[in-house]
Amino acid sequence: MLSKLLSSQILIYNCILFFSFSLSVNYFVDFDILNYIAYVLFHLTLVYLIFYYFNFYLIFLSFLYGIFFDVFLINNISPHLISFLFFVVLFYFTKKYLLNLSSNKVFFLMIVITLIMFFSEAIFANLQFNYPINFENLFRLFVTTIILFFPSLLIFSKIDKL
Repeated sequence: MLSKLLSSQILIYNCILFFSFSLSVNYFVDFDILNYIAYVLFHLTLVYLIFYYFNFYLIFLSFLYGIFFDVFLINNISPHLISFLFFVVLFYFTKKYLLNLSSNKVFFLMIVITLIMFFSEAIFANLQFNYPINFENLFRLFVTTIILFFPSLLIFSKIDKL
């Protein structure tokens, strides 16, 4: 079990998560596209890990990253934490059905889940803290997700072959 958690692929994915988290919470005014790319890359990596490397440590990891995203971006704890944990637990209960899907359906489902995560985070922030939903930012996140999805899957497949 421990050897699986310390495999080179898992370490690389955790480094990607940490690096993209660090870039997305440190806002660069001149390079806001870099923040969008890092934020989307974090979510794509998390969803990829949930689908292909699911383990119970992902619940703990989602809990930590959810709290840190909430503290750094919103100054309150809840929207990221709820959405990350919800999708990890949802996958846990539906994984026997989801793993039987074809690879094309899994890829489509991964992109849809990522987009739903963005929208659910915005909804939770609005409902709990009256944080306004910025549809322009959501649209930018959606477009960035669509653009980054296939290159990130290509990189992830290269990492999986290590």
